[in-house]
Amino acid sequence: MRKLALGLGVLSLSGSASFAGDLGNVYVGVGSASSEYWAAFIEGAKAVAGSKGKDVNVIVSDFNGQKLLEQFGAVFATGCEGCAIAVDPASNAFTKAIVERARDAGAKIVNLWNRPDEIHPWDTAPDAWVANISFDGVDSGYRNGMELCKALNGRGNIAALQGIPDNPPAKQRLAGLEKAVAECPGLKLVDVQVGNWDQTQGQSITRAWLTKYGSDLKGIFSANDGMALGAVAALREQGLAGKVLVTGSDGSSDVMQLIKSGEMLSTMYIDGYVQGATATALAVGVITGDIDLAKLKEEQRDFYLSQTLVNKDNVEAILNGKHVAADYSYDKVKANFWAASVGQIPAGANK
Repeated sequence: MRKLALGLGVLSLSGSASFAGDLGNVYVGVGSASSEYWAAFIEGAKAVAGSKGKDVNVIVSDFNGQKLLEQFGAVFATGCEGCAIAVDPASNAFTKAIVERARDAGAKIVNLWNRPDEIHPWDTAPDAWVANISFDGVDSGYRNGMELCKALNGRGNIAALQGIPDNPPAKQRLAGLEKAVAECPGLKLVDVQVGNWDQTQGQSITRAWLTKYGSDLKGIFSANDGMALGAVAALREQGLAGKVLVTGSDGSSDVMQLIKSGEMLSTMYIDGYVQGATATALAVGVITGDIDLAKLKEEQRDFYLSQTLVNKDNVEAILNGKHVAADYSYDKVKANFWAASVGQIPAGANK
């Protein structure tokens, strides 16, 4: 995976110089410093911010919501009037706090991934919380589960690696897998273990499964690509890579190369670059007056972005796709802020 040397809490990524009006500083709060998905997200944010003459300040939580709050607390302490923020709060437990603190500091904020089901941008700090953006985890889990069903001819034992249990995408992807298993009665989910999105944990859990189930284990569903890479590493140790089928979600280039080579079955490609550009542009748009929050519909403030199932049939095309920063300037994204939306997040999806 691509890695960013992000160092301590906040970093600045330079963009081009142009007049930015009343736009203040631009911040993104990301889960990891070593994730290809998050690296792409930062690049998408940078494309928008740079076109407005702004740098992107990166805050890394390491999926620790308290750490994120403390780092943003230092930013907010001196005021953040006109700041544009796009942030993953790390878990539902921290969403309301980060949104309200952004409001109190004078910032506009777009939330990613983690929104408790009972709060929304239009009823919680509605003048500051611009939008919540995610990807449909149920769809991801279901379609990867059906890939396993098809590849195993409808029968066999599989196990699942789950992400951080409090995270909506972790719960949704597992629910999607369970839906696929229900529709594929010969497929049996023999175990679910929490891997916390972590590659090392994915490897350790898979080793234990191989000891417990041996040749009876036919497939491994992983709720993200990091844990899937750990699973493949464990399978390689036993000469089973490509024999025990593995699915992932995120669409990292490392995993897509494994799909190409036959060591993995599928992944769900979520476009971090587009998410970063969309989230940053929405926050900027409210600050600059291009968006009037009072006129937005609910589906424009709480929505899923499009995603693509990747398997051996389309992996080459996805790998060869590249984003060009000039195509994601603020003015380009502003032409249709919701171009990548596939609709409102349904009620109950984040329970």
